[in-house]
Amino acid sequence: MSKKNAATKSRHAVVVLGMHRSGTSALAGMLARLGCDLPEAIMPPNEFNPKGFYESLKAYNLNDAILASGGSSWDDWQTFNPGWYDSPRLEEFLDRGAEALQEEYGKSRLFVLKDPRICRLMPFWTRLFTEQKLQPVYVLTHRNPIEVAHSLETREGWPQAAGLLLWLRHVLEAEAGSRGARRCFTSYDRLLDNWGGVAQAISARTKISFPRFTGSVGAEIGEFLSSNLRHSVEKIEAVSGNPMVSDWVRATFGIMERWADAGEDEADHAQLDEIRAAFDKAAPVFSPLFHALRSQGDRDATALEKMTAEREAELRHAAEKYDELLSETQQAQAEAENRGAQLEQIGQEAARLRGDLATGQQALEALRGQKAEAERANAQLTAQLEESTERLDALKQQLKETEEERWQIRSTLEQRNQEIEDMTRQSAQAEARAEALAVELERLSAEQAGLKSERDSLLSEQARLVAERDQSQKSARVMRRKLEEDFETRLKDTLVAQRQLADDRSAGLSREIHDLEAALETSRREAENRAEEMQRLSADRDLGITEREAQAEILHQQQLRIAELEQMTEAYVNSTSWKVTAPLRRIVRTLRGQS
Repeated sequence: MSKKNAATKSRHAVVVLGMHRSGTSALAGMLARLGCDLPEAIMPPNEFNPKGFYESLKAYNLNDAILASGGSSWDDWQTFNPGWYDSPRLEEFLDRGAEALQEEYGKSRLFVLKDPRICRLMPFWTRLFTEQKLQPVYVLTHRNPIEVAHSLETREGWPQAAGLLLWLRHVLEAEAGSRGARRCFTSYDRLLDNWGGVAQAISARTKISFPRFTGSVGAEIGEFLSSNLRHSVEKIEAVSGNPMVSDWVRATFGIMERWADAGEDEADHAQLDEIRAAFDKAAPVFSPLFHALRSQGDRDATALEKMTAEREAELRHAAEKYDELLSETQQAQAEAENRGAQLEQIGQEAARLRGDLATGQQALEALRGQKAEAERANAQLTAQLEESTERLDALKQQLKETEEERWQIRSTLEQRNQEIEDMTRQSAQAEARAEALAVELERLSAEQAGLKSERDSLLSEQARLVAERDQSQKSARVMRRKLEEDFETRLKDTLVAQRQLADDRSAGLSREIHDLEAALETSRREAENRAEEMQRLSADRDLGITEREAQAEILHQQQLRIAELEQMTEAYVNSTSWKVTAPLRRIVRTLRGQS
């Protein structure tokens, strides 16, 4: 099989690698809209990711099962047990992985695979790709680790340190596991700011051509990547200039930022390896402390839930007591009407019940106050959410307008390119016309040769008639003086014209050659007229030999002038300035033709 056929039949998996809450779903969604197939069983959206995960449920369950079989979980920031890859479990899960890929993607030759858990299981997936004869290309994306930690704190209630450790583990493992493969680095910020540039960089660096990377899907992707779901935004300085963030995190984030801008630099591999080795070595030291803190947090959460449940039970009991007291009061009032004798005793009991009722009402009012306060807080949050939504809608509209301007600029550029092509075509036509003029010049040269032959004949005639020259010598001198003056005048005019042409050469060399060609044509006509006149002189011998000699002299001077003009034309055409300004002359001729 030829290399071309093998490349045509190859299957490519575009694997998105990145930490949880780092925009991997947005990146996978963009790749899907550019033409990468999605899995059959796709993870549904939820409140934390309402636009969808673009993630395979089977791959998600497979990765969770692998982590659990190795004594780990998705939120474990330590390295996955390397001994697991030597256990019989590996072959078992490789079979399950092959089934999952077949069920999710079938025979697709270009699909996107995304699950943050893959970052920590790169050796497994690399071997699976090899066995299934898949060619993976990796797109590694990252997000500001402070933003990731805040997002996990909101969703999971974790402290910031835990989120930073998990970020560092995923980024380091993804980079090390994909090193040497076809890959590209980007970030969540760059995806939201310029998705087209990110897509172009991915295509260039991974050698993958996306089938739907066209202007028609631009608005669709721009709408999909609106930033109205991005709740946590931190500046880069919040990491790079923050001494409270670990040096490991800061250094790794700085390298990822540089690679996303300028491409991967192999000189940084050694530093990343040192950070990962130090991270692995330090993990067993403070791992028990984190587990203890997490356990304490779980216990605190359980206690809080218990207190909340007890408080709700007390409130329900108070409400029930209130209902009972109200019922007893009504019953006591009814009995008071029927039992006049027991009115005083019942009044005392009613007073006691009223006291209990007042106490219950106070508790109920307190609960109502708490409810009103919660409603006010909810209203404030709703107003803030609406305000944020309005601002984000405005930003979304600006982004859409920017996208429309970009497409207009592209259309203008295409129009300018077409105009340049038209100008180039017109320039070629002008050069063709110049070549035609050169042919005409050659024809004139041939005619000049004929005139030269005629001149030789006239000179022979002159030698034959030399005996008659003395009779018209005086008139010949007069005529010669007149001709010399005329020639001198014309020579001065020509020199003035040449000087003017030399002064204007930088602005209009094309006009000079035109004038020279006109002079050549004029000289040719004059030579033809003189030749005809000489023929008439030959027919009319009564005019005398002197006039014939004068006419021959005029013809000779004309031939000399033609030769001089031809030399000047050749000098201009072969001059450096003429060649250097050739493009300028083409543009001038083109502009003249358009106007």
